[in-house]
Amino acid sequence: MAKGNKHLKHLKSEKAKVKLKAKKTKHLPKGLNVTNPTFKIKKIVIREQLKQHDETEILSKRKLNVKDLLSRLQHHNSTVRQDAVKELKEILSEHSLKLLSTQFGPLLQGICALSLDKERDIRRDSLKVLSLILGPVSNDQLNPYCDVLVSYLRCAMTHIDPRIKEDSLLFLDVLVQNCSNILARNSYKVLPNFLDMISKLHTEMKPGRQLVTTLNTKNTNVRWRIKVLERLATMFSSIVNFFKSQQTNGLNESGKVIRVNKNTRYIPVYINTHFQNCDIQFEQTGDMKKNNIEKSLDAEELMKYVELLMPLICDSWIEVCPDEKNTDNSALLISTEALELLKSIVEIIQLIIECIDILYTECDINMKYWFKEKFQNTYTKILLSKFPYNKLGAAGSFLSSIKNRKRQEDFSESYDVCLGYNLRICQIYIWFTSIHDDKMMSKLNKSYCRSIIKYLNGMIHFIFELNN
Repeated sequence: MAKGNKHLKHLKSEKAKVKLKAKKTKHLPKGLNVTNPTFKIKKIVIREQLKQHDETEILSKRKLNVKDLLSRLQHHNSTVRQDAVKELKEILSEHSLKLLSTQFGPLLQGICALSLDKERDIRRDSLKVLSLILGPVSNDQLNPYCDVLVSYLRCAMTHIDPRIKEDSLLFLDVLVQNCSNILARNSYKVLPNFLDMISKLHTEMKPGRQLVTTLNTKNTNVRWRIKVLERLATMFSSIVNFFKSQQTNGLNESGKVIRVNKNTRYIPVYINTHFQNCDIQFEQTGDMKKNNIEKSLDAEELMKYVELLMPLICDSWIEVCPDEKNTDNSALLISTEALELLKSIVEIIQLIIECIDILYTECDINMKYWFKEKFQNTYTKILLSKFPYNKLGAAGSFLSSIKNRKRQEDFSESYDVCLGYNLRICQIYIWFTSIHDDKMMSKLNKSYCRSIIKYLNGMIHFIFELNN
């Protein structure tokens, strides 16, 4: 009975509780839970596809004209930019003259801007297109656009991205190949950037520069310096060729320069007896040298630059050159990288000497004596003291070729690797000794002269024996 009473009490308490009404579930009406398979279609119209091109207009494979392709060079998508560069390359290879006559300025601006692109393939392809643009164009036509070329080159050489900085050397190769005179005229703008690529300034307390070590690149420090110095040598070569052409043009010109001032009332363009070529200088004020300084590298600028450059290339050579001479061989054996660096260093010094020979008359200071006093001792200590040089691994084949006297090819393959560089080293030292001063020649310099004469006599003797 106790269990039954408990159950009744529980039922009464449950009935006494307030009960909430349950909501009725709403069902979807019929037909709304069925998928409708019908679609609404609307036509998409692209206005660019409705453009009507002229029959004579040059189009790409995708029916895009030059303006469309130039606008795509600035697209945010790298694939679109690269496709535009490739299509421009195809058009220029087929219609270069016709296209350059009408679209030269926009083409040059758009392609040069891609030298700063973050994608490597786009940068390389743009340089190929730039070579196609500059190839058929003369220097006179390029003169109005020289600032564009030089500005983008300097931006690439000083870029914060090391990959863009590395490709700037390829940009320089294109300019040297196609417009070396324009590059030489603006050399005073470009040359300091070479120093920034391999060195940095000392602190304010210590003037000068020191070599930079780069760790986050695929290239080693030596390999990077070789690349930079090779381009610097080509740059100096362009400058020397430009100076020589200016000298020959000055000798060949028989024209008369007429300066215009306030008192000039008329200009005699011709004379009854014979005709003359007259260049009228309306914008020239003052001395002619002022204008020449603005257009090309002058003597004082060259001296300042050489004073910074020579210690850097000497330090670069000290890093790769072996400390002691090989006792078994008369020639110092050097690695392939050291040989490439030696080639660039010797070429640069030779070209600097050629520039000095041309410009020394324009400077108040005798540049030849200045260069000798400043760098002869350094040159003899670093380069000439371990002269001559030979490539590592070539000395054995050289000795065997002389003993056996097999063929002339054996001699050329083994020893001619460094023969040209050794002869250049001799030539540079002979240039130093040709500049006479009041000082007596030291015993050390006399011994260097004897070693050079001994080396040259030995080479002449070997070549004579091999030919006979």
